Amino acid sequence: MNIHGIKKLMPIAVRLRRSVSLINKFLQYQGITVSVKMSSGEKGNKETEGDRNGGSNEIGFVIDKRPFTHVKEGKAEVLFPSSHDVFYNPVQEFNRDLSVSVLRVFSAEFREQENLKRRKAELKEKARLLKLSKDEDEAKNKNKTTQESSKEIKAEELPPEEKKFTLLEPGKKDPEGIRILEALAASGLRSIRYAHEVGGVKEIVANDFSKQAVECMERNITHNKVEDIVTSSFSDASMAMYKSYEQGKRFHAIDLDPYGSPHMFLDSAVKSVADGGILLVTCTDMAVLCGNSPETCYTKYGALSIKSKACHEIALRIVLQCIESHANRYGRHIKPLLSMSADFYVRVVVQVFTSQYKCKESFSKVSWLYQCVGCEITTLQPLGRIVVNGKSVKYQLSAGPAVRQSCEHCGHRHSVAGPIWNAPIHDRDFIHKLKESLVEDELTTFRRIYGTLTMMEEELADVPLYYVVDKLAAVAGINLCKMVQFRSAILNAGYRVSMSHACKNSIKTDAPPQVIWDIVRAWEKLNPANKEKMNQDRPGRRILEKKSETEINFELHPDSNPQSRKQELLRFQVKPEKNWGPKSRAKTSLFHGSQDDKRSRNQGKKRRIQANAESLPTKLPKEENDTQEGKESSA
Repeated sequence: MNIHGIKKLMPIAVRLRRSVSLINKFLQYQGITVSVKMSSGEKGNKETEGDRNGGSNEIGFVIDKRPFTHVKEGKAEVLFPSSHDVFYNPVQEFNRDLSVSVLRVFSAEFREQENLKRRKAELKEKARLLKLSKDEDEAKNKNKTTQESSKEIKAEELPPEEKKFTLLEPGKKDPEGIRILEALAASGLRSIRYAHEVGGVKEIVANDFSKQAVECMERNITHNKVEDIVTSSFSDASMAMYKSYEQGKRFHAIDLDPYGSPHMFLDSAVKSVADGGILLVTCTDMAVLCGNSPETCYTKYGALSIKSKACHEIALRIVLQCIESHANRYGRHIKPLLSMSADFYVRVVVQVFTSQYKCKESFSKVSWLYQCVGCEITTLQPLGRIVVNGKSVKYQLSAGPAVRQSCEHCGHRHSVAGPIWNAPIHDRDFIHKLKESLVEDELTTFRRIYGTLTMMEEELADVPLYYVVDKLAAVAGINLCKMVQFRSAILNAGYRVSMSHACKNSIKTDAPPQVIWDIVRAWEKLNPANKEKMNQDRPGRRILEKKSETEINFELHPDSNPQSRKQELLRFQVKPEKNWGPKSRAKTSLFHGSQDDKRSRNQGKKRRIQANAESLPTKLPKEENDTQEGKESSA
C-alpha cells in the first residue's frame, strides 16, 4: 500500500481506537483487561512488535488473563489494573511508612489532649459547685478532692521524658477518634494503610477527581474490608476541603501528596483543618524549589528560589513560609513538627492553630536571603523583629541592609532570594515520640526512618541552612580536611556543630562565616595551594590572602563524630532501583504506551537535533559566495 492509501486509512484507525476504548472499559467491568497493539503508522518509523515477530501490524486485542496486579504494602493489599493506569510509585513507600508513624503519634496525642480537656472541664464544674455549696465541711472535703484531681492533671502534663508514650490499637473504628482526609488518593493505598495501621481513627475520606481512580479505590476498599472506616469521594480536592470548613466538620489531619506542587490546595487545606490539626504536605517540583526557575517559584510559593548547595533546606523553608502565609490570612499560624528532604521531594508536617495574636509574630519568622555569587556565603535578614520590655511588646521593622554592597570575604556581589522560614523546622519532642513509636517488624523502611529521625534530632534547631565541605574546598581551590577534622576545628573554637539530614557533607553551625574561612585558611597553610595559577578576582584567592582572626586547632574533639554515625544508622539512602525518581503523571488512557519505550526514544534527543543542525550549512563559503555574486552581477 502506498503512502496516500495509509493516509486515507488513518481516520478509520482513530475511530477504531475509540471503539476499542469503549469495549475495553466494558470488558474491564467483566474482569477482563484488554490492551491494544498500535499500528506502525501511528507509532511512526519505530519498529513494532509485529515487525519483530514477523506478524502483521494491524490493531488487535490482547486479552490479559490476569486482570489485576496485586501490590502488598504494610498491612494493605491493593489491586491495580494490568494496564497500569493508576499512579503508583514503590519508592514512595518510605514516605507512606513515615506518614503512618506520624499519624499514630498524632492520634495518641489527640486522645491525650481530649482526655485532659475533659478532666479540666470536670474540675471547673466541681469548683463551680463548690462555690454554690453552703456547708463549710462539705466545701473543705470538696476542696481536697479538687486539689487531688488538679495534681492528677499536672501529672498528665509531665514532659515526654518522664512518662511513657503509648499508641492506640489500630484496625478499629473509634467514635471519638480523628478524621483524616487524603485529598488526592489515586488508588487509595495510603488511606487503606491508615485504616489498618493507625489507631484512634473515626473516619478516613479518600478523595480523587478521576472516576477511574475512584473506581479503583472503591475496589481496594472492599478488598481490604475497611468500608466502615474509609469512604471514597469523587470531587475536586479543593472543593472537598472547602465543604468541610464549618466547625465540627473539619478534619484533624489532611494529607496532600500531589503530582508536582501543592500550592493550589494550601488555601483550602489551612481553612478546613481543625484547630490543633496537622497538614502532611509533599512537593515533588524540586527543580522549581531549588532555583532552576525562580520566577515560577514566586508564582507558586510567593518566594524566590536560588541555586545553592543548601538548596534542599531552602526548599523546605520556602514551603513552610508559603503554608504560614496562607494560614495567616485566616488568623491561623503553623508549628512545624517535621520537615524532611528525601529522594526527589520534600515532605513537611505542620500543626495549625488559630490565634490572631500569634499571627503578629509571623513576620519575624521569615527572612530575606542574601547569597554571595562568589563564595556562596548566605546571610538572613528577618522581615521584622519583636521587642519585649517587661509587659510591653512592640513589633518593629528590621534595620537593613544586612550585607554590604560587596561580600566582605571575597568582594563579589550578592543575589537576593526568599522570603524563607527562619524559625525551627522540627519539633524535637514530637520526633522523640516518633522514634519511640517505631516498630521494626511493621515498617519495611524502618532503618531509614530511624536513621533520618536521629539526624533530625541531632540538627541545631536554631541555625538555618548549612555549609557543604566540598563547596568550601572548590571555592578555595584546595583539598580540604576530613569531615571529622573540620567539625573538631569548629568545636575547639567554642562553637556548636551538626549535620543536616538533607545533605551528606553538610556542616550546620552557629560559627560566623569568618571562622569557617579561618579554618579553610589554617588548613591551606598546612597544605599550600598554588595561588599563582588563580586569577586575581577569583573568590578563593581573595579569601586565602586575608589574615585569620581565630586560632584554629584540628585536634580530634570527642563530640566530632555524631551519634548517628557511631551507631552506624542508615542515614542517606542509596538508589533503590532503576529509574527510581518521580514517575510520570497518572494517565487514564489505555494507549499511553510503555514508559521505557518513551525513555529510550528520547535518549540523546538534544544531541541528535544539534548534530542535524550542525550538518546543515548556514551560509555558503566565502569563495562560493563571491562567485555567486559575480554571476548575479554579470547577469
